[in-house]
Amino acid sequence: MSRRWILGLLAAGALGVAAGCGGVDVSVDPEATPIQQRDAATAFTADALDGDGQIALEDFRGTPVFLNFWASWCGPCKEEMPDLQEFKERTPEVQVLGVAVNDDPGDSRAFAEQVGVDFPLAIDRNADIAAKYSATGLPVTVIVDAEGKIASTWFGLITPQQLDEFAEQLA
Repeated sequence: MSRRWILGLLAAGALGVAAGCGGVDVSVDPEATPIQQRDAATAFTADALDGDGQIALEDFRGTPVFLNFWASWCGPCKEEMPDLQEFKERTPEVQVLGVAVNDDPGDSRAFAEQVGVDFPLAIDRNADIAAKYSATGLPVTVIVDAEGKIASTWFGLITPQQLDEFAEQLA
């Protein structure tokens, strides 16, 4: 690859992060991909944010997972995290899994503690996992069905109503 191409790719990625953290409103109704058209979610294992072992996506097979990529420095992420916690509390049949991306683990832990997050949190120090899910901006929520297939990907802030609509579509 040429150096110019690599620099262009890095610039595009930086723009994507800036746009995602700028709270871009996509204004599209949540709609899950039909079951027969879903692709398998990419497997990953990451360090638990609390330092207690590792978290693997495969650990949640058999349960729908709302995989949320976030960071403590991201404004829209801060706005949606309490909604994710409330969603987790009122929707026990769905697993919420947070992945802190390119964030200082101490800052991530402090923010999660402040919000009262009690769902599993992992750390993606180099955005390797986020890249596998095309999460070039934050926040991003990937809806994974109980069979481990991607039902949808939501770029930007997700509202409580949108979370509920996705959960209903997976029921």
